[in-house]
Amino acid sequence: MVYIPPGTITGIVGEMGSGKTFVSLLVGFEIAEALKLDIITNFHLNAKALYYYFLYNGYTWLLSRLIHGYIQVRSCASGDKLLLSEFMREKKTLYIIDEAGAVYLNARNFKNIPLDFLASLAQVRHDSRRIFWIGQYKDQADKTIRELTSAYIFCDCPTKNSDKLGGNQELVGKFFRIFTARNFTVFERKVLGGQVTGFKAYASSLKLAEKTYQGNLTALDKLLFKCYSSFARVEENPCLVNPLKPWISYREVC
Repeated sequence: MVYIPPGTITGIVGEMGSGKTFVSLLVGFEIAEALKLDIITNFHLNAKALYYYFLYNGYTWLLSRLIHGYIQVRSCASGDKLLLSEFMREKKTLYIIDEAGAVYLNARNFKNIPLDFLASLAQVRHDSRRIFWIGQYKDQADKTIRELTSAYIFCDCPTKNSDKLGGNQELVGKFFRIFTARNFTVFERKVLGGQVTGFKAYASSLKLAEKTYQGNLTALDKLLFKCYSSFARVEENPCLVNPLKPWISYREVC
């Protein structure tokens, strides 16, 4: 049974290399399949890898939407200009925005966030839209975004140094927790803030979280790594690479 976080806007937070993009797709694809949503991201996706990932997971809705060109990739900005309103124009869609906390929805950049985009955030429920915004911590994001965020996914996936990734961190397991916004504030203060430590911290996080996911990487998880590029820069004209068939007209294809 797929667990669907409350509300329509979810923040996905954690330290660098904690598996935020991986978790956003893992959870996002489950939700999109269950709710019959299209997907739009602002980072590279690999269409061929997605095809096999959807096929082996039995995601018939997403497989059909991929084939018909409704799994899309587009940028949130052009140079210094934010294009958030243009990025989020379709209904019945899950939008996954990487680097939202650091760049696109950053609290220090609030003057450049389009007002019509901020206004439309309050209406996403009426258009059957969902938003996953990704950042290192909650307060990175603009206050308006935080006030509308109903749930948080805190990522803390175990990693190791990897020679094949040029010394970067490689995920070796899954560990993430889903909180309501209210409980995440308590989790930040008590657990991340160091008020409780050791077993008490672990027990508190389990109690506060709506769902906790922990385990080894499966073969399907490893296939998911091929669906996106962990180290591509989001501002480098993101697109859908390796289209399945040359006669399929994708909205954004390299």
